[in-house]
Amino acid sequence: MFRSCAGRFKIIDRYIVGEVAGPFILGMAGLVIIGMMDIVFSLVDMFFNNGVPFPIVFKILIFKIPAIMVLFFPMAVLFSTTLALIRMIKDSELTVFRAGGVSLLRVILPVFVAGALASLLSFGNNEKLVPWANSVSEDLIDKAVLKKPVADVLENTFFKESDARYFYIRRIDKQTNTMEDVVINETTGDFPRTITAKQARWDGKQWLLTQGIIHKFDGNGALAYQSNFENMKLNIDQGFYNYYKSQKSPVEMTSRELHDKIANFKKSGQKTDSMEVAYYMKYSLPLACLIFALVGTALLLLFMGSGHDLWGVIVAVLLALLSVGFYIFLMATFRAMGNGGRLPPFWGAWAPNFIYGTLAVGIIALRNKAR
Repeated sequence: MFRSCAGRFKIIDRYIVGEVAGPFILGMAGLVIIGMMDIVFSLVDMFFNNGVPFPIVFKILIFKIPAIMVLFFPMAVLFSTTLALIRMIKDSELTVFRAGGVSLLRVILPVFVAGALASLLSFGNNEKLVPWANSVSEDLIDKAVLKKPVADVLENTFFKESDARYFYIRRIDKQTNTMEDVVINETTGDFPRTITAKQARWDGKQWLLTQGIIHKFDGNGALAYQSNFENMKLNIDQGFYNYYKSQKSPVEMTSRELHDKIANFKKSGQKTDSMEVAYYMKYSLPLACLIFALVGTALLLLFMGSGHDLWGVIVAVLLALLSVGFYIFLMATFRAMGNGGRLPPFWGAWAPNFIYGTLAVGIIALRNKAR
């Protein structure tokens, strides 16, 4: 009997997940097409007015798709959840399941599983495809439209390694890991010193300074000692190397790269609120797929009493659409507050999910208890 029940539940799971999967794929395709419209206008302008070859324009469009998908994953989940449950309620399938002794929560559990799977898919896209695709598309735009090579040189870089060591570097070549015209100010001990070097090179563990001068100062700030050197080795926090080696925007980074960059910036005393919000959103936005699976289920259970309740369907669908717009508003608001330091970065990224998730779980729990 146990095997029979387990087999029945597995059939239910496959059936309901299948009901959600089809509309999800259809919804995602439609939303991506809509999201591409603004980019298409810009690319057409590139083709006709900038003389960019069509194959390059088409490549840019293709590489922009993963980034477009990020925001539309939760919407596609809401669309598929709503459509699948409306059909099941309309055909009295939920009533049949309940009559067969299957609880409401057990029936809608596969919907949540489908939402969780969509979250994993969204996270994989956001973590692997988006950084790579954005980097490729930006390089294509730089080369084909702006007519400039990919930037491999940084100019006039200031950096604070610690409270006791500051750097100024006039020019950094990221391809060769060499630096020109380096100035290092150290305030350790009783006698601060300044090191200048014509060139420096990173060997993976330390810097090799060449053609430089060491200046030491006394307590009154007067020069107490000066020495020239041809070569000098200096141990430098590797975080500095990571700082200038990886000058990518948050959307072009994986969560690990962004986490490391935040840690390096904090060590140097720089403000990281906006980067921390972007880091947390790499997790909160994919999880919104599961949140919207809960939201779609809650709205239908709340407003649709039976398969013949047309007004309930209309109200549930309208509220589902409005919930998307309000979620985007909340996301933009809390993100701005997090970026500006008015909220902790964690809540700047996660607050909309907590608000929607709490309301949806509460509604589902009440409806399950009522039935």
